[in-house]
Amino acid sequence: MHYKYCPECGKKLIGKLAGDDGAVPYCTDCQRYWFDSFASCVIVMVVNEFHEIAMLHQSYISDEHETFVAGFITPGETAEQAAVREVKEELGLDIKRLEYAGTHWFDKREQLMHAFVGYVSKSDFTLSSEVDGANWIALDEAPSRMFPDRPGNTQHILYRQYKSKLGK
Repeated sequence: MHYKYCPECGKKLIGKLAGDDGAVPYCTDCQRYWFDSFASCVIVMVVNEFHEIAMLHQSYISDEHETFVAGFITPGETAEQAAVREVKEELGLDIKRLEYAGTHWFDKREQLMHAFVGYVSKSDFTLSSEVDGANWIALDEAPSRMFPDRPGNTQHILYRQYKSKLGK
């Protein structure tokens, strides 16, 4: 988000030099810079001991493609805590081991995605109200259920990293 008006007082912001950052929106009344902001989110590819992937159907996202667990990081929460919380909330599963898989910019929604692989024991799902369905999917079948592989799609990046780690 690029600020044009001060979120505190509502005054129109001016561009003021802020060191190496160049001209940054600035409120002369509040004497505060308002740097561009964006949402930080997590995306977790949940896998079990059989190398199956939890794929979620969420109709508010898509009727034809399935997703991994994803959600916003809340203030005061680390990306790791958010990943564990989101998996518990959406699937009812407890992560045994969480593996960091990098950050990825999702341009379409101006979000920074903190990617993880979450390892769990295979069990039934306890779905949240925002998840219409979920299934354990064989590793090789997963790409056909994902959104198309194109820049910005973290699902395919996570999937390829995981397969590479398995030597496949």
